[in-house]
Amino acid sequence: MSLATVLEKWGRERPYSYFVPQTLTYSQAAEKSASLASQLSEGSTVVHFMFNSVESILAYLAVFWAGGKVVAVDPLTSAEDLRFILEDSKPDVVFVDEETLKREKDILKDFKVKIPTFSGTNRKPPFYYEDGTPGLSYYYAGIAGRTMEVIHSGYRVWLNSRALYEAIGLQTISTLLTVPVAHVLGNSVLGVTLESGGLLVPMKKFDPAEASDLIVKYEMNFLATVPMVYDSLIEKGHGLSTLEVCISTAAPLFPSTVKGFKEKFGKDIIQQYGFTEGLVLTLQPKETAGIITIGKPLKEVRVKVIKEDGKEAKEGEPGELWVMAPWLMLGYKDKNENQGIWRDGWLRTGDIVSLDSNGLLYFRGIKKRMLKYKGYPIFPRDLELILLQHPEVKDAKVLGEDMGNIGQQPVAHVVLRDGAKTNEEELINYVNSKVAFYKRLKKVIIVNRLE
Repeated sequence: MSLATVLEKWGRERPYSYFVPQTLTYSQAAEKSASLASQLSEGSTVVHFMFNSVESILAYLAVFWAGGKVVAVDPLTSAEDLRFILEDSKPDVVFVDEETLKREKDILKDFKVKIPTFSGTNRKPPFYYEDGTPGLSYYYAGIAGRTMEVIHSGYRVWLNSRALYEAIGLQTISTLLTVPVAHVLGNSVLGVTLESGGLLVPMKKFDPAEASDLIVKYEMNFLATVPMVYDSLIEKGHGLSTLEVCISTAAPLFPSTVKGFKEKFGKDIIQQYGFTEGLVLTLQPKETAGIITIGKPLKEVRVKVIKEDGKEAKEGEPGELWVMAPWLMLGYKDKNENQGIWRDGWLRTGDIVSLDSNGLLYFRGIKKRMLKYKGYPIFPRDLELILLQHPEVKDAKVLGEDMGNIGQQPVAHVVLRDGAKTNEEELINYVNSKVAFYKRLKKVIIVNRLE
């Protein structure tokens, strides 16, 4: 199974049901994805570098249909970040849209680039992935703490969507895609919608008024997004009476957001927890709404909490979360990085949690070197390596500065070489010209030595 086989099933069983309301039926979606898939070879590596749109979703699913590996790249990725991913993944083709093509033409010119067209005629059934066959890659290696390829099985991606759909408890899901499909969260929203044979409206850029209008118009019952979106809906949203399940993930959820959303809309926000290497692993039971917890493991997920001394934590004690699930990543492309994170089938997440007597997990912090800014992961080591390329920089350390619900913004402490003439502004510009918007340094502090 894969996300494409689910699409094909609904295309046969519910051909006239809408996938995208008033725009695209399931039979039309299946036909278009299959036509694009016919232009790809089985086993192709396809970089998906597109903003959310109907065409973007169909192109994403077409790679699974063809039996390829989709390298999911955030459409805001730019400059040296993008070049690294393209050179490392060596794609057979890069799917782009007009905006990403125009913005990154200088880097994309060295690769085979295609704006997807849905005109193929050789209709083949969707590819059936075996458990170990790669189908999806990300370049956010959160546990390892640097940018490198994280490889998933196409089958396991579907398996995770199935487990999450069953845990959510809605028969048919109607929702918005508020984050790029290139993210674990975006992929999971697409996956559970497909599992239910439901309705999906992709949003290129989130706007609370527009989102509210869409939720009201199509009587949507599900929303899974980041805390910032809930904050913006509290400030400028309206309606939302049809929502039955509201999930927050990818960044810390503050009690003020939960309280404000409940007061304005009468709706509870619950949390789910996941990460690039493990996909979605927990979901908060609805009856515990109001408690800030990342919930309980999904069915088939096993967890344990391990203290610094290697012993399993007791109730309420903090420790590193270890997980075991049938949909964990196949591994990192860099084989050496795999050795330190696995223990007898358990994946060491680098996240600090505690477990209560009711089996609820509470997020307490991180061991790994990763920041979250507006729901995006930032690896300090990536920014430090760029700073160290500057001829006048001797050493650098990037830390996170707390920004409340936004997350942590990266701040660099830099030691200069003797006789250096550079300054903070020049170093900020040096780094920020090479990275995507969410990874940009907000401050540089020049120091005599690093703590």
